[in-house]
Amino acid sequence: MSTKAKLPITAIVLTRDEEINIEHCLRCLARVDDIAIVDSGSTDATLDLARAARSDVRLFSHPFHDFGDQRNWALEHTKPKHDWILFVDADERCTDALLDEIGTWLERPGDKVGGFIAGRNYFLGRWLKHATLYPSYQLRLLKRGEVTFRKSGHGQQEVTDGALHYFKESWRHEALSKGLEQWIERHNRYSSEEAELILQLRGETLAWSDLLAKDPIARRRSLKRLAAKLPGRPWLRFLYTYVWRRGFLDGRPGLIYCLLRLAHDVQIMAKLEEQRSVTAPVAQSPRPDSETRGSTGLTEKPRETGPVQAP
Repeated sequence: MSTKAKLPITAIVLTRDEEINIEHCLRCLARVDDIAIVDSGSTDATLDLARAARSDVRLFSHPFHDFGDQRNWALEHTKPKHDWILFVDADERCTDALLDEIGTWLERPGDKVGGFIAGRNYFLGRWLKHATLYPSYQLRLLKRGEVTFRKSGHGQQEVTDGALHYFKESWRHEALSKGLEQWIERHNRYSSEEAELILQLRGETLAWSDLLAKDPIARRRSLKRLAAKLPGRPWLRFLYTYVWRRGFLDGRPGLIYCLLRLAHDVQIMAKLEEQRSVTAPVAQSPRPDSETRGSTGLTEKPRETGPVQAP
């Protein structure tokens, strides 16, 4: 397939106030034949910039509840032109190498109904290969009618019985394109949803064999179940990412990012403790002094005493 040929896929981009990202995102999708944007209430110039960047872009609006719900709504209501759907977030940049790989794979997908893509996360101008646990895969290319999504923490998890593929190439993920203040505010919201997920994972059975599985998704999800059950989770995660997974090789940006993730995990831990204290049974207050029990277990009237006399 020529690198200039239009790819027979529909790209769906989820947006909300993405004026800083949308033009670059759509330029990187120039080879994709059909693009739909599902916006959840942008108040900036996102949609105007999208129309200017690509005149044939199709625009839809739907309130955002969670990523799983939003992706399912998009699959049902945007009337994709093609059977293969590529979900892209506005802060993700498709590379030519990734689109080449997708185009070649689509010629012979076999029995596969979807494909996982790993993003290369950038912070302070540097790719954090180690600190972000690359490659961390998400199912983003799928065959219409074969895959749906459900909410999982602040993100989503695929629901399918079909076989899945792993792409070798990645896209560039600019998760901090809106600045650190917005990232921190967003992850404060995420921490509440992650706390709920941890409570759920603590009730699930851990399959130890999955920790050594060849499938990276099964391995990652098993590791997440294990981490949910361990004490000191924030510090264990920091040691895992910065030392074991060699986040220190990402230089100063890697250290700062790992510390930000540590702060995020401490937020999750604090919210779990807050929830535990709210739901803990209230201790019964002691009986009033007006009622005491004697050795027989019968209620006795308190003895009347006069004023204490000094010796």
